[in-house]
Amino acid sequence: MLILAFFAVFLLGLYHCFNEAKLAWITRNNIGLTVFERRSYILKAFSSVSLATLALIGLFDAAKGVFW
Repeated sequence: MLILAFFAVFLLGLYHCFNEAKLAWITRNNIGLTVFERRSYILKAFSSVSLATLALIGLFDAAKGVFW
């Protein structure tokens, strides 16, 4: 039962990473931002997506170790 709680927390974190990336990607098109702020939002979006992608790869790797 405890593993389901860990998996739920993992899915919530994954959702939060993709949501942060989407918000940062939308915010980078704001008119009042400087070039450096736009770059920081692009970097924030990229880092959130890469963190979520690496988390998914880790989940698949852990499942591969358990099931195969």
